[in-house]
Amino acid sequence: MRSLLPSSLFARVLLTLVLTFGSFAFITFFTVVYYALFPVVQRSTADLAAFMELSARTLVQLPEDMQADYRDKLLNDYQLWLRTEDDAPTNLRYFFFPYVLRLSQALSRRSGTEVPMQSNVIDGKRWFWVDLETPRGHVWAGFPRDRINTKPMEGIFIIATLALLLLVVTASVLARRVTSPLTRLAYAAEEVAKGRSPEPLPESGPRELANLARQFNETSQQVRELLADRTVLLAGISHDLRTPLTRLRLALEMLPPQTDPALKARMERDLEEMNAQIGQAVELGSTLGAGERDHLDIARLIGEVVGGRPRIIWQQGAPCLQAVNALALRRILGNLIENALRYSQAPVEVRLDCNHRAAVIFVLDRGPGIPEAEREAVFRPFYRLERSRNRRTGGSGLGLAVARQLAVANDMEIHLSDRVGGGTVASVRLPSVEAVDTDRPEPRAQTDNARQHTARPLPPSTALSPTTDGPSAPRNGRRRPDIADS
Repeated sequence: MRSLLPSSLFARVLLTLVLTFGSFAFITFFTVVYYALFPVVQRSTADLAAFMELSARTLVQLPEDMQADYRDKLLNDYQLWLRTEDDAPTNLRYFFFPYVLRLSQALSRRSGTEVPMQSNVIDGKRWFWVDLETPRGHVWAGFPRDRINTKPMEGIFIIATLALLLLVVTASVLARRVTSPLTRLAYAAEEVAKGRSPEPLPESGPRELANLARQFNETSQQVRELLADRTVLLAGISHDLRTPLTRLRLALEMLPPQTDPALKARMERDLEEMNAQIGQAVELGSTLGAGERDHLDIARLIGEVVGGRPRIIWQQGAPCLQAVNALALRRILGNLIENALRYSQAPVEVRLDCNHRAAVIFVLDRGPGIPEAEREAVFRPFYRLERSRNRRTGGSGLGLAVARQLAVANDMEIHLSDRVGGGTVASVRLPSVEAVDTDRPEPRAQTDNARQHTARPLPPSTALSPTTDGPSAPRNGRRRPDIADS
């Protein structure tokens, strides 16, 4: 079930602060209204109700020649208009107004019966009227809207708007202060994971966040030192091992002519394999960083990697311009194609989906496939599905490791999936347009089944016995093929 909470920490902190402060503001407003304003309104309406009732009773008891002067005085001095039954107001209807509602309740309590308030408009001014019963008949008492001189709805709107504005601004500032250091930390962690060296985080701010930044800086420095030590170690081992290998090769060339040619050929193959494995190990530790990106034609680059090698099906289509690290992409494609050729006797297909936002390259084979449970393991160094370690039946276990580390360092993604009809599909998703523009790609949600095996740093290796059938579109690659391939 999908959570209703926002995904980012900033949004969650902001939501928490808004709900907390909003609840406090609502409770405060309700308390002030109930315990301060309501008593004042209730007292005011009670006084007005008594005054209206007294004025109506006084009017009917005065001589007729004095009633007109009395009504004029009430209207001019107190904005209270008294009218007899013969001069009753017309076009009356109900009109909601909180103060008038309270006044109606006060009049009802005084008379013991329900006394409704009604309203009409006279000369563009709203009046409120009530029919009061007196010992000598009914009297209509009315007063204009401006006598009350209150604007509760406008006041509530202004208070609510200002409160909401202050609430959102304050909560945003507080949430940003909490999440900004964590955002910088997450970005720096991504850079470290990609083999880069980010700038040290500022060790300032709250004590806990400053300590976290300090520990991260120290850890990042240790990681850089470990990687540098690994590179130096592998370079030293390579040098130390290649020296005796050279002597062995020299000794092999100096063997007597009567030496068994088959034995000599096997020894030469063993020396070549040892030399290749040493070279791959050094490559794994030394040259897997990010490189400069250039705008180039991906279709042309694939054609150069494929070359004229047999058992590879590739039809170059229209140009596909993307900004990529050309050297890294060549090595990634080369490793994937070599794996596909090694484990598939059938031709290997290479296809290109030139999407304007992020192009995808597919390498499809008809090999035995990679079990789903091992699709992450094959990206670890020296991991092989074929356990015998025989170079004839499997590689060194470093091809996919090198490919993944290069992909991660250069904002690419490698996915493995099953191919319909048997085999593997290896896809390489190039950096998106946003990643090229910002040099820092946003994390992509992996919701697609074909994306669930995404490249992560420092875990590659082994034979890519391809597994998902990529697309079935034209191999010249102007649209993405369907996942099901015949």
